[in-house]
Amino acid sequence: MTLAAPLVNNPRLSAICTSLSTPRLGPYLTAAGGNIQAAVRLYEWNVELSGAVYEALHVVEVVLRNALDQQLSAWNANQTDRHSGRPHSPDWLTDPSRLIQRLLGADLPRAHTRARQATRAGKPGGRSPSHPDLLAQLTFGTWRYLLPDRDAGRQLLWNQALHLAFPHLTITPGDLVHRIDGIYRHRNRSAHLEPLLRGRVVRTQFNNMRTGLAAINPYVEDWFVSNQRVTRSLRNRQP
Repeated sequence: MTLAAPLVNNPRLSAICTSLSTPRLGPYLTAAGGNIQAAVRLYEWNVELSGAVYEALHVVEVVLRNALDQQLSAWNANQTDRHSGRPHSPDWLTDPSRLIQRLLGADLPRAHTRARQATRAGKPGGRSPSHPDLLAQLTFGTWRYLLPDRDAGRQLLWNQALHLAFPHLTITPGDLVHRIDGIYRHRNRSAHLEPLLRGRVVRTQFNNMRTGLAAINPYVEDWFVSNQRVTRSLRNRQP
């Protein structure tokens, strides 16, 4: 659909549509049945919903990250370096076991690079990055791909350590991974400012967030539900 006649006598609407661009407004215009004003209102609603989703994802990512980090620290401290025979430290980001190095791949050196940049390591007023600095530079994808699949190493890490991050798990590990993968992909859509017009999909991923948090700690899941704006934003859909 194209933006046409109704814009001629409405300079404000014309400016908004021009600034947003026809390709960007296209999905909203289609959803609004070609009504330009309704499409802009729908775009505004999508911005509101995207903000609410990102707030929710912020909580989920931090809680998941910290739960897995705790178990990885304990597990890494029980591993032995195969060359020197020395035990590894709990700091699995600076002294990772061979398995963690393999599973993290390029994510680990990238996290070190970003952390050094963030802390201005080696520069006046800077400092060497700490474990929390490194932890903060790992992406949601890192956590998602540490969870079990057909890879024997991931399955071993789950069996020996990571299952302990989910003491209240009531579904299968495979179902948990499927749900977290859905959250991960939903996060990418939100981060890239893509339309979130399919309310059913948003509700599904919101419920997946609840399930993941409840598996870690039901009190945290209850707090999360009490403070989130996703369900209210879904109810506020325009037009």
